[in-house]
Amino acid sequence: MKIASRLFCLLLSCAFFIFPLVSLAQPQAQTERKTILDFKEQVGLSGEQEEKIRKIIQDFETKSAQISEKVENQRKKVLSLLKEEADIKDIQKEIKTLFSLRADLVIEEIKAGREIDKLLTPEQLKKWREIKIKGGKF
Repeated sequence: MKIASRLFCLLLSCAFFIFPLVSLAQPQAQTERKTILDFKEQVGLSGEQEEKIRKIIQDFETKSAQISEKVENQRKKVLSLLKEEADIKDIQKEIKTLFSLRADLVIEEIKAGREIDKLLTPEQLKKWREIKIKGGKF
């Protein structure tokens, strides 16, 4: 009976913790994301604004690629520790590192978005926000 009970607990922990962790830790599939540059006519961007925004997006993409590589390496490290049945404290530390890196990606995206918003006139910002709301960005 003890073996069955332990097996049941193990299956429950996999179902509620490990499997979601592994899937959440998976790198997100890169899909072609639309940016404000895809809506430059609707927003009414000037050539100067477009150039500055293009630079912000390129800088973000560079940072994002660097962090994404770290995320993937960290994800592999966590999965390896899980496979080895490593000490829970080691696993805990590496999971926190993994999700901290994922948070860094989100923070960089927010920073880039705010930099772009600062370049827009109040009217352009209003139009851009309306476009994002319709596209489900908020």
